[in-house]
Amino acid sequence: MFDYNMRWNKKTTIRFTFGRLCLLGFAVIGFALMIYRLINGLGATTHLSDGWPWGFWLCCHMILSAVGSCGFAVALLAYVFHLPQYQPLARRALLLSFLCYLLAFLIFFMDMGRWDHFYWIFVSGAWTSPLYEAVICLFLILILQVFQLLEVWGDRYKPWVKLIVRFFLPLFVLFACVLPFGQQAAYGALYLAMPGKLHVIWYSSFLPWAFLLSSFYGGLCFIALEYHLSNGYFREKSDQHMIGGVLGVAGAAMAVYLLLKGIDLSLRGVWGAVFSGSTAGNLFLLEIAVGLVIPLVLTLTPLRKNPKCQVIAACCGISGILLNRMNCVFTAMAGHAGTFYVPSVIEIGIVLGMVAFIIVLYLFFVENLPVFRNKEDKKPEIVIR
Repeated sequence: MFDYNMRWNKKTTIRFTFGRLCLLGFAVIGFALMIYRLINGLGATTHLSDGWPWGFWLCCHMILSAVGSCGFAVALLAYVFHLPQYQPLARRALLLSFLCYLLAFLIFFMDMGRWDHFYWIFVSGAWTSPLYEAVICLFLILILQVFQLLEVWGDRYKPWVKLIVRFFLPLFVLFACVLPFGQQAAYGALYLAMPGKLHVIWYSSFLPWAFLLSSFYGGLCFIALEYHLSNGYFREKSDQHMIGGVLGVAGAAMAVYLLLKGIDLSLRGVWGAVFSGSTAGNLFLLEIAVGLVIPLVLTLTPLRKNPKCQVIAACCGISGILLNRMNCVFTAMAGHAGTFYVPSVIEIGIVLGMVAFIIVLYLFFVENLPVFRNKEDKKPEIVIR
């Protein structure tokens, strides 16, 4: 199997394998499609219309913003609630969160009709707009995460940079923990302006809180899944007790979410729509069963100590986030749109290309920065596969 390590300098190695070359190929195709879309506009490259102004890209953006909340979720547990047992996850959660938000930003840029007027976001001053709040929070989060990652970079390359950044780090962490609250609540608030468009099952004043709570446990599930996958790939030792604790917290958040969701449905009297046998009702039940019921059984019982159950619970939690955001963007809006929407090949190709690029970027970072380990440990060895 092809495997080549290119030494960039004494401390940096770029590894090439057949799989990574394939990912780079997808990334090149994706960036070519991005340029094509920017030149030709949304109408010529997407299946978006007046009936479906928000489609596949917005759905991906919301999913990435939700699972990308792993950074704020872990920071909240480790540094705000002072639970030191979760600090080993802080750096990898920060890196994952940064890459998810970076991908969300790229997708958002593709979804802009007039991308050449991008600067208006910063000068428009639309303070009462939930979309404006969500976008501004996204930019601020990315900026804060870049500064936090400088501390990780300085740990290996420039210790004096680490010392400077560490002085401001508590402030960065505090703001990075607060901003996702506003961002996720703003995503939910977007749909509050659509009482006649959103399906009755999903339309509720509870939406901002629903987006916020689901992003919290979704981020914890995402970091748990990444922990198992990356430790298996790089042959690192795993702390099952720590991940069990993370999933226990995620399970508690899911229980609160499910309880509030049930109360909300009861107060609005829409249980009939849920069990009507319609496509919307069935997809909502699937969302609840896969994304909440199964993970609750696995995370709030001794089963969470089992590594396989941990992976299943994390996958189900993430799948629940995916189903929820898809239902909000597609299922809940289908009745009002009156038209059928299927993303174009270019829409899908751009997302796949950007995902491939982010995966390559992730592998480069974890192989050259002390993301998994503290500065006292050696740099993770590059595993030959």
